[in-house]
Amino acid sequence: MTSSVSRVPRLPLVVLFGIAALLLLLLPLAPAGAQAPAPAPARAPAVGVGITDRAGVLSPGDQDLLRGETERIAFPPQVRQVEYLVFDDGGENLNDTTERFAQSERPELVSEDKEKWAAGTLIVANDPEAEKVGIYCGDDVCVALDLFEGSHLDGSLEAMKDPMRRENYAVGLLAGAQAAADPTVVAPEPEGAPSWLPWAVGGAGVVGAGAIGAAVAASRKKKATTARERYDRVSREYGRVAGELDGLDIRANSLRSKLADDELRSQWADVRDRFLALDTVMGRIGDLRPESKDAEFREKAADIETAHTTVDQMETAEKNIDQLFRMEQGDADVRRRQLGELHQDMLAAALGTKDERLAAEARALDSRADELSRDTAAPDFMDRYARLVVDYRIVVEAIRAREMSDVEAAEDAGDRHAPRLYDRDWRAGYGYNGFVPFYVVSSWHSHDVQAAEAATSSTNTGYSNASFSGGGGSSGY
Repeated sequence: MTSSVSRVPRLPLVVLFGIAALLLLLLPLAPAGAQAPAPAPARAPAVGVGITDRAGVLSPGDQDLLRGETERIAFPPQVRQVEYLVFDDGGENLNDTTERFAQSERPELVSEDKEKWAAGTLIVANDPEAEKVGIYCGDDVCVALDLFEGSHLDGSLEAMKDPMRRENYAVGLLAGAQAAADPTVVAPEPEGAPSWLPWAVGGAGVVGAGAIGAAVAASRKKKATTARERYDRVSREYGRVAGELDGLDIRANSLRSKLADDELRSQWADVRDRFLALDTVMGRIGDLRPESKDAEFREKAADIETAHTTVDQMETAEKNIDQLFRMEQGDADVRRRQLGELHQDMLAAALGTKDERLAAEARALDSRADELSRDTAAPDFMDRYARLVVDYRIVVEAIRAREMSDVEAAEDAGDRHAPRLYDRDWRAGYGYNGFVPFYVVSSWHSHDVQAAEAATSSTNTGYSNASFSGGGGSSGY
């Protein structure tokens, strides 16, 4: 029986290829509704910036800086308004000053119930009179930036303090906003505790004694490794220095310039006598060998540390005595190098003081140092160098007394002193007539300021208004 189904004629391949090519050409001409366009990336709304300067410390340029740079900060979308507030109240609690100002003059900065900061708001505040900085936020912003309290808030406040001390108020305010937006900014951990202690103690119920034991084992291993390394150096250098000690002692006592005063000779006698006393210590650790067990090195770690410190100081004293001896003998390179060190410190003093007269004195002394560096063959070089050190000491002491009064005078400073003959940073003239270089005095001052901050500038998150519970807080600088 013949089928009644009609057959569709086959098209040649060349025709099929032509149709396909035509479809490809016509596809871009399809109506726009046939293909949905890709959505444009969403743009974060611009952050509003408000500035109130009651203290009158922000110039128009400062305010332009704050507006322009704040727009560049990568805030999360919760932050819609950044307010910079500068007060001159001198109040004890910047939190209260800021809250009262907002309630009475800027109600849009607080929530409708007047018990918190307004949603979407980040406030960065400063009171130069009271020397306090503050950062506050609406609940949504505090959650997004982790600013209710804690290490990120503490770290963000710390970021503001150094510019504020230098009276760079706009920079300090901007630093606070930038730090608040950066979750990696946190307050430094207190010194003294091992870095693993917080999680080891806090998570003891989870990680158990095994993790703590591993940390202790690692510490013991490190102690043994350090003892081995230091013993190796002591073993090599102790014999060499001992063999050269008589010659070194002769050279030290042959120094004749004014710089080789009683204090310098006392420092040499101190390190020499401590080195001679190492004979007993070396006897106690002399039975150690490279193949000795870690436990043996740990057991004698204290003696090894004593020997290592003394040998290291003796080597340093040896180099410094040689430098001063060559300086006395007319070595032009050494003389210029020592003057170069003095020049750097004088320049730092001139730039570091706010007193124009003292800065001018430091620059004048620097000019004398430069003049002396061009006359290294002068027969009175060492006397002129010593006179330069004495005159510079007066300038440094004046800067200390006027601008770093927290730092005791060198003669009253107890364990604070100029670098000694056996210290790596000793230079010719340090300690002469009590001279302490500016960079050392400045470092003492910085240390004292940081210690005072640690003791007195803990973050305050409280308000006198018991019904107000806005996030954030303040700290002194």
